[in-house]
Amino acid sequence: MNPTNVILTDADMYLCMLFQTPVEVWFDDEMEDAGTCIEAYSEDVIKVGGVYYLRKLCLIKKAA
Repeated sequence: MNPTNVILTDADMYLCMLFQTPVEVWFDDEMEDAGTCIEAYSEDVIKVGGVYYLRKLCLIKKAA
């Protein structure tokens, strides 16, 4: 895994939203969602493809 592809901070999420960067949502090394953009985020949740995910339970990566 390339560490530059992992989205951890609010700044990373903002840039992905701004540039409409496709992302992947991962739970326990399994991809849950791929190729959609971040629609919104807060301190606790992130909205990707119309679905809300708890930030502390998932890993967000830039899509390859």
